[in-house]
Amino acid sequence: MTAHPGVDAYLRAVAAGLPGPARTRSDILAELRSGLLDDIDARRSAGLPVQAAAEAAIAEFGDPGQVASAFRPHLAMIQARRTVFALAATGPVVGLLWATAAMASHIAFRHAPPWKWPGAPPLSSAAFPAVAVCVLIVVAGVVATVAATGRLTRWLPERPVVATVSAATAGFGAAAADLAVLALLVSQLTSAPGTLAPLPVAVATAASLTRLTLARRAARRCLATRASLT
Repeated sequence: MTAHPGVDAYLRAVAAGLPGPARTRSDILAELRSGLLDDIDARRSAGLPVQAAAEAAIAEFGDPGQVASAFRPHLAMIQARRTVFALAATGPVVGLLWATAAMASHIAFRHAPPWKWPGAPPLSSAAFPAVAVCVLIVVAGVVATVAATGRLTRWLPERPVVATVSAATAGFGAAAADLAVLALLVSQLTSAPGTLAPLPVAVATAASLTRLTLARRAARRCLATRASLT
């Protein structure tokens, strides 16, 4: 048997309660479908009509909400881990783009606080410490998430909750860091727009805006997944 209306309806009900990455959810639903159809075929071979076999198999699998809830912790941990890995991968890239833009704009790096660098924007004294704090928050969130989804899970009984909250924290921290950098850009545009190198600055700005949007979205999804665990 390749399909059955009752099976499709059951899987749609399960899917409605599954958070997390689409590919993982699809794999889970495909596995459930395969198991249901195999069960139906076995019952048909035992002499049951198609409809009765489908109803019996679906009943044995259980309530769709309970089935979905059984998968939610696993999906939550996968989602959290993918979120922080994406943040960890994009952070250095965005930072390098802004460093390139700064050097192209003749902002000279010196052995001094960033707000004392020659050519630094007026808001540097506030924005650079804010960026540093946000980066520390991201690093802490990444480390906590990896710990909650890796080998240290035996010491974290509420690991899906820890993972989703720490991943959301890292996501919001990355978004805040990008906002602080963009505030620096606005400050420089206001005070001395002619000092900026247009192309490198445009590329770095696009990268920050993209990561800001995606990081906030990922953080909100992690929090939504966290809420579904209770």
